[in-house]
Amino acid sequence: MFVMVGHENYINSELIAVILKPDSSPVKRLRQSAEEKGMLLNASSGHKTRSVIVLSTGQVVLTSLQPSVVKKRIDESKRFDE
Repeated sequence: MFVMVGHENYINSELIAVILKPDSSPVKRLRQSAEEKGMLLNASSGHKTRSVIVLSTGQVVLTSLQPSVVKKRIDESKRFDE
């Protein structure tokens, strides 16, 4: 099931390993490392990054939605799928 992460961008919810706030130093290092490896996907469409989603594939996705909003959308898509 795909979940919208903002600005008409979608992620396969089954691949999401973790949803993080972007403020901490470890998350900033994760973001930098992913960018250097070519594994960073920016789905924020130029808006402020409010959450960082790490996929089971190792890719890191930046979104302009709060982590709680992404989580809520995932939960709603699972409930709809049942």
